[in-house]
Amino acid sequence: MQCPETNFESKLLRIIWILMVGWTLPVMGQQLTMSALPTGRNGQSNYRVVGENAGGVYLMNYRDADMRRNFTLIKVNHQLQYLQEKPIELGKKSRLIKIFTHDSGVCLIYTEKIKQELWVRYRNIDLDMESEYTGNLGVINNSESSQWVTAEYSNNREWCGIWAEEQSEEGLQRIGVMQFHLPTRRINRHTHYIPFTAKSVSIDETSMGNNGAFACAILFEDDNQRSSKPASRQYFIAHGDSAGTKPLLPVNAGAFFVGGSELVRDEFRQRFLFSGFYDQERDAQVTGYFTLPVYDSASSYQSGAALLKEPLPPALVVELIGAGLQEKGRLPDNLFIRKIVPRDDGGQLLVAEEFYVTQQLETFYINGVPQTSSKNVYHYDDAVLIAVSPQGAPEWFKVVRKRQSGYSGTSYYNGIATYVCDSTVQLMYNDNATQNNRVTHLQIDRKGAILQHVLFNSDEVYTGFIPQEGKQTGYNRFIVPLIMEKQTMLLKVTKKE
Repeated sequence: MQCPETNFESKLLRIIWILMVGWTLPVMGQQLTMSALPTGRNGQSNYRVVGENAGGVYLMNYRDADMRRNFTLIKVNHQLQYLQEKPIELGKKSRLIKIFTHDSGVCLIYTEKIKQELWVRYRNIDLDMESEYTGNLGVINNSESSQWVTAEYSNNREWCGIWAEEQSEEGLQRIGVMQFHLPTRRINRHTHYIPFTAKSVSIDETSMGNNGAFACAILFEDDNQRSSKPASRQYFIAHGDSAGTKPLLPVNAGAFFVGGSELVRDEFRQRFLFSGFYDQERDAQVTGYFTLPVYDSASSYQSGAALLKEPLPPALVVELIGAGLQEKGRLPDNLFIRKIVPRDDGGQLLVAEEFYVTQQLETFYINGVPQTSSKNVYHYDDAVLIAVSPQGAPEWFKVVRKRQSGYSGTSYYNGIATYVCDSTVQLMYNDNATQNNRVTHLQIDRKGAILQHVLFNSDEVYTGFIPQEGKQTGYNRFIVPLIMEKQTMLLKVTKKE
């Protein structure tokens, strides 16, 4: 199918003249590549980057944010020029769980309810987007749990893990795990038994290793109405490999509150890292950060798996909330980890962001009678970077000042995009949230030195990228949809080595 004809050429020339950029432009060690995406899709105006392989770059074009069933898969070449597209229909009783690229094509993991059974299925679309094959991964032992099924793939795109909250057995709740090895189509099934009674057990984070190891963070909420204290939110790590599951690892065990945590795979040390912020009294407040390394081998686990906790450096607290509030005993709050970057020396970089929700009340009149309504306002404020040593101690920190806010329909311009290069970490965000016309790029090296520049800055052209819809597609590049004067474009930022 050929790309639809558009009258975008003249508009693009004007944009290029205003911004003084071309299709490809070197900027401060970065190579920018841009291309217009097809228009006129019957309201399907949302794009999401799926990934990149030898066939090109793949995008989803979808109408509603749920993306459960129907969307269009679009392929462009590595210079972001349109190649072809393929409508995807999964069926009325299907739900898309995960979509990702791998060496042989694009893989879709989805659930489908057949009669009274909930099946997990896969669909692999080849590089040419003409041929494909499908298969079954298994039946979930809970036909009503499609919304509690989650999936994640390994960094090398060879393994995919599927987790599901299954029905209890003899009073014990269960977490079912499926391992899917794409090159051989081998399937392994495992079960985590939760050895305690709980009203609410949910899968919070998941991660897969290149060797087939898997891990998930399980959240157990104790709804004890007789206590005046906040409900206890206990975390456990459930992990294993092709041979089976291993004992659950408690994280906080009710001793402290966890906030803004992430679970990632560290291939340098053959382990998982579960890190986040903590406080002794409530989950929104931040006393410090913690990290729990979960090793693959039993010997490494016994010798090295220990929870590490560190308070925030006082200087960081002052920079976040000010010296006056710190002297009064106040602490920062609402910090969420957006990305954990494992280092080859055993340390890690925590990339966090301040996020919170407020309500905006509006008063209007109907026949002279005042009426009120409220809207949620989503705030994405300062970004925080904390370098952590292999022993868990803070090495350095940086605070990136920004203020972003918006309603649910416009907040997709907010937040940060992070991608990792060989010796640096790159951050991008829309710096002028009111006009969405300035895109800022930061480069942070191993010692915390920051190089900042503006990718786009113009008062005449409406410009903003959508961080949540972008993806790092290689160790040195990030691809993301960009809105420029109401035209959806695709932007690739490549770090030149």
